[in-house]
Amino acid sequence: MKTLLIRIFYLTTLFCGTANGKQVTPRVFYIDAISGKDSNTGHAVTAAWKTLDRVNAAVFYPGDQILFKSGQSWIGQLNPKGNGQLKKPILIGKYGYGKKPSIAGNGVANGTLYFHNQQYWEVSDLEITNYDAKEQQGQELSAWENGNHTTYVLPILPRQLVNKNKPKYGIYVTAEDVGEVSHLYFKNLEVHGVNGYINQADELSKENGGIVFKVLGSEKPTYFNGILIDSCHIHDVDRTGILLVSSPWSKRTLLTNTNWVPSLNIVLRRNKLSKTGANALVVRVAKNPIIEYNLFDRCAIKGSGNAGFSFNTDNALWQYNECRFTKANVDDRDAGGIDSDYKTKHTVLQYNYVHDNDYGMLVTGGPNNFNDSTIVRYNIFENDGKFAHPTHKKCVIRVSGSATNTQVYNNVIFLGADQIDTKVVSHEVWKTSPDGTVYRNNIFYNLSTNAYCDYEESTNNYFDTNLYFGNPIKNILFDANGIYRDPLFVNNQKGVQKYHLRLGSPAFGTGHIIKNNGGRDFYGNLVDRDKAPNIGVYNGALK
Repeated sequence: MKTLLIRIFYLTTLFCGTANGKQVTPRVFYIDAISGKDSNTGHAVTAAWKTLDRVNAAVFYPGDQILFKSGQSWIGQLNPKGNGQLKKPILIGKYGYGKKPSIAGNGVANGTLYFHNQQYWEVSDLEITNYDAKEQQGQELSAWENGNHTTYVLPILPRQLVNKNKPKYGIYVTAEDVGEVSHLYFKNLEVHGVNGYINQADELSKENGGIVFKVLGSEKPTYFNGILIDSCHIHDVDRTGILLVSSPWSKRTLLTNTNWVPSLNIVLRRNKLSKTGANALVVRVAKNPIIEYNLFDRCAIKGSGNAGFSFNTDNALWQYNECRFTKANVDDRDAGGIDSDYKTKHTVLQYNYVHDNDYGMLVTGGPNNFNDSTIVRYNIFENDGKFAHPTHKKCVIRVSGSATNTQVYNNVIFLGADQIDTKVVSHEVWKTSPDGTVYRNNIFYNLSTNAYCDYEESTNNYFDTNLYFGNPIKNILFDANGIYRDPLFVNNQKGVQKYHLRLGSPAFGTGHIIKNNGGRDFYGNLVDRDKAPNIGVYNGALK
């Protein structure tokens, strides 16, 4: 009965911005763990509330602010009630100077910060943990996080972890049988210390970790509209860094959306994700999500997972991200930077710097599923594919399963001299095989030994107007317009700047014209749709 009453309360107040039918003037509430009292009004620094329980007992209205004092800490769950409105979100943040206020869940169920069927909230400037020391034999949080580095980051091919921990969340947001749930923004947060459930054999273990959004229920199609995660640092969380969105409204084929109800207006920007147990980022059941300017650093340290992947999405846009040092474990299946996963259409991967990951990037149609029209352009793939996949060996670019009409153009694929026996291009059978993969205007810069390509049973592969330099790549397909010369990269620069072109470069103005080419190169230079571009990622003037 209690659960039913709570659900009725939320359903009747989800879109309500008033109290008892009257508009409420926005209020500010201060929370002070040392000097506050729950009997205070909360409306002044000198009359602050003290505990999370007092905050959770209140109902908040559009425009309200809940401010925690900087440098202080609380233990338990923050589960504030109420909803904001368009242009009047409810704000959670801090006041005063110093460190972010800290909220430690200490293993609390349903997340240290929990929202259910609530919308128009903005949360910023907090530190959030949910660490249960009892499940780590009494080990302190700092020691556990240090152990993540020494036990999993530093060793080569460490064993995968399987634990029996309870599923945990730093931030947990759910929506159930209410239709659209709008405007949930999270900015400048540090979310870490979540020792959740991790088990590669259990698909549900993906659905716990740092920040998790889930759609529940079966009666009314429900989705999120407006998720922003900006400038957050997510680290030392098991299993997943950020999961958006797990949803039962997810069934479709390439041509028919059976009951596919995607979440909309998802933006993940300027975040740092590191030392995640497996995937740092999972984007599911979404239309037009944007993932940009993020750093994925040393992710998937304990279990199989690419740093980030989009699954069952339309028009996912991955751009300006850096993905580095993704970790392979013993018998790992995925350990690359970015994965355009199956049940996706029109994914675009552009302007990303993907380097030094233990496996290569992936475009997969899955087993008898689909991945149609993925575009991979203006990316730098550098020193990827350092270790051998259990069945597919070392590879830089993998296209597998039922992936169709994949376009790979104007990228730089760089293999260093310390790489050996690496597949530059690997097309793989996963019950079905890729079809219609095109490679154009790429620079294959190969200093490695015994590099080769493997197409297995894939069909209609095409190489055109690529530039090849260095050691020969065995079994590469015939390229009628291929150029086999030094591209003349700028040799006195480091990092991504070294892929500019010098005077006399054979890559200058010799590329194939691609009409819908994105309009700009890796460095922001214009790319004319009617003029032959440079080959590679740089379309500016010669140095």
